Amino acid sequence: MIRKLSIALVVMTALVITVGSTLAANAHFIGTPQLTQTSSSIDISASVAGLGNAAGATFNLSGTVNVSSRCYTRKGNTPQAANKQENIAVNDTDTFPVRNGRTDISFSISPLSTLTCPGGQHVVIESVTYNLTLSGEGVSYNFSS
Repeated sequence: MIRKLSIALVVMTALVITVGSTLAANAHFIGTPQLTQTSSSIDISASVAGLGNAAGATFNLSGTVNVSSRCYTRKGNTPQAANKQENIAVNDTDTFPVRNGRTDISFSISPLSTLTCPGGQHVVIESVTYNLTLSGEGVSYNFSS
């Protein structure tokens, strides 16, 4: 009888710990994840809370970025050359430290163009479109243009 009671107590304790951890870990974004595009990169940032007592949280950024770039002269003219179209496949995973159930996430896609121009010319990115998904730890957010 005492053995059965001890086993029942161990099972109940394990169940309480598991349920408590599950209830405490309710991951959610704090605010809206942000995408910032500069002339040479796309930067993604987000804050996630409700991660419980985890030491780290793993997130993935995946999708595609389509870039159209061209060489320009110093005077702003375009030589007679076709634009360069590039499709960048994105699949980046990283683990971020968790502190007090919260983490800050950041990913960067750079460079946006691999076009090389002859001397006296420079690369200008004329258009960028993207369809990216940030996901992990039970949350997901889509960026598209």
